[in-house]
Amino acid sequence: MVGKVFLLDIEGTVCPISFVKDILFPYFVSQVPQLVSQRHLSNDKKIDEILDSFGIEDNDVLKTHILDLVSRDVKDSKLKSLQGFIWENGYIDGSIKAPIYKDAIELIFNPSNRIYIYSSGSVKAQILLFKYACQFDDVNKKSIDLTPFIKGYFDINTSGPKIESKSYENILKDIGEKGENILFLSDNPLELDAAKQCNINVGLALRDGNNPVKNKEDYPNYTTFENL
Repeated sequence: MVGKVFLLDIEGTVCPISFVKDILFPYFVSQVPQLVSQRHLSNDKKIDEILDSFGIEDNDVLKTHILDLVSRDVKDSKLKSLQGFIWENGYIDGSIKAPIYKDAIELIFNPSNRIYIYSSGSVKAQILLFKYACQFDDVNKKSIDLTPFIKGYFDINTSGPKIESKSYENILKDIGEKGENILFLSDNPLELDAAKQCNINVGLALRDGNNPVKNKEDYPNYTTFENL
């Protein structure tokens, strides 16, 4: 592959998919009731704007709606913005640290690589995840800030849904690269299929705990990124 340009998914690719399900989502759910109940009662206009964007006036109905979106893992841009806001507090106060696989850390640290991130989570949430990270198997959970080594971030607001080829066209324009010069790594075959339509090289991330992929032989498989 010409150059070393990587477009990386997050959950199930550079960090365990369980991190989102077992840490991030429960933390978010625990914070929603109080946050919604305080709508328009605090001086934080930003959170009020996010909550109001759902278009639901009744706080109880809004809370139920938000928690329903989470339970169904709906890729809603308003929900992602709210999650990014809530998770920021958790990262900053030390309640949350993102466990990143060692081989992914080494890939990101490599100065010859250009690293870009594409996730359904908001860019804000992505930056927090990589700023307040730790190595997956580090029992001491020593903090690592990976953000200085990442060139850019993309989400469903900036680029579009991850299973649509147009989204990858947008990313190629933003980073100024041809598809054949990029390797996109993800655990989702639908995302890989969309990227392939833009001539982007793809690889299927096979991490412990990921959902099984019936047609995994249709893609290059990566259980580690050590040799990339």
